[in-house]
Amino acid sequence: MITHPAASGVRRSLLLLVLCSTVAAAPRPAAAFEILTRDKDARFAHDASGGGWSHVRIGADRALQNLSDPRCPAVSKIRISSYKDNRVVGEPLAELPCAAWRKIPGGFLYADPDGSVAGIEKVRYTTHGLEVYAAAPGHTPVVGPIGFAQLSFEIDGRRLIARFHNFARNDEVSVVAKRPSRVAADGEAAFWDTLGGTNRDREALELLARATQRDPRDGRSHFLTGMMHLQRFERIDADPRHASDAGRLELLQAVQAFDRASPLLWDGVRGDSRAPGFAAAATYKKGVAFDEPDTIARGFAAMSDAADINPLFNGFIPFGAGPIATPDSEQYALILHLLDDVFPTLFADCVGQDEICFNGGLAPHNLEGTFVLFGDLYTKAGRIEKAQSYYSGAAQMGETNGWNPSFTAHARALAASVPERAALYQNDDPSDDPPFTDLGGAGNCAYCHRQ
Repeated sequence: MITHPAASGVRRSLLLLVLCSTVAAAPRPAAAFEILTRDKDARFAHDASGGGWSHVRIGADRALQNLSDPRCPAVSKIRISSYKDNRVVGEPLAELPCAAWRKIPGGFLYADPDGSVAGIEKVRYTTHGLEVYAAAPGHTPVVGPIGFAQLSFEIDGRRLIARFHNFARNDEVSVVAKRPSRVAADGEAAFWDTLGGTNRDREALELLARATQRDPRDGRSHFLTGMMHLQRFERIDADPRHASDAGRLELLQAVQAFDRASPLLWDGVRGDSRAPGFAAAATYKKGVAFDEPDTIARGFAAMSDAADINPLFNGFIPFGAGPIATPDSEQYALILHLLDDVFPTLFADCVGQDEICFNGGLAPHNLEGTFVLFGDLYTKAGRIEKAQSYYSGAAQMGETNGWNPSFTAHARALAASVPERAALYQNDDPSDDPPFTDLGGAGNCAYCHRQ
């Protein structure tokens, strides 16, 4: 039996202290958000002196057809950020003075030629579109190369988010986002609807397929296609070792989509370093489903490499082997090493990274879902008390954070059943291993992303 790398008592205690403390101390979870996809484009400029500007435009998106009034006493906030060097960078959300908003035909206009708040000089918010212009010195310019750029705009807690992943130019001087085709925009919207709990997966795949046929270099649409197939597989099969024909097809299509997406989004040095992690997970699961030892080994090695490239985000990627690897395997030893030894050292990096580490991003229940996954992993390792603490922590947060009540109840049930499930993992019969949380049901993705 292979023993996982030993962790000091201090580090084990630190991890529990850190994660348990987030129940009370972590930033509040993000409110429900709406993704803006229609006719979006953005340009960002920067010069060596620190000057620069950002200009973001979105068309008549469905989320803009029912406007919120930003005038007093409403509270409106805005942020332009980017993903650079494995971190979300940019100034925090800035509150715009409500007195600077005025009514215009079709919506509202914020005008401040001096850019007195975060360099924001103009926000045009109408049913025809959203336009934002910001400039230094108040504005922190977006400096390429980046993995993605993001606009966040809030009115009284209603969150509108636009992300940009495909670029015509992406360097130190200028970042120019390519406007997605209409079918790509609608496919992205259907993807996020599905992840949020309204199932439009077939529609998403059909739209994204049309988008990539129109533009084979649309890396984002290829990527979302892969993610959609991966999520569909999670809902079909509880265990890749016993995958159905339908499940195998989903994995095959996921790998094909990621193979197209990865070189368009990440060249090994520049771009979005998260992309190779998901691609590696799909490769690994395909190897398991098709009983291909070489593919399994290649996929797991790629997952480990992805974690080295981007520990803060991709450190979770090797956990994809958790439902499959035996508790005494080298693969599971790596998983426990990440949990016991590596993650405690990363906590300091989470300061200011609410979108990655907590519930401030596009996974509004990131912490709850992560705690459930940790509970699954520790259950399989036979660490009963740790597993129970994570499941209970997920339920405790879920009760106050607006998590789906069925997920909260399931987390409590998992905490109660740890001893029985741990015993099944430790026997010599892998056929009776319990599936990880909701594989073959809602799917793991739902526990973090469902709004």
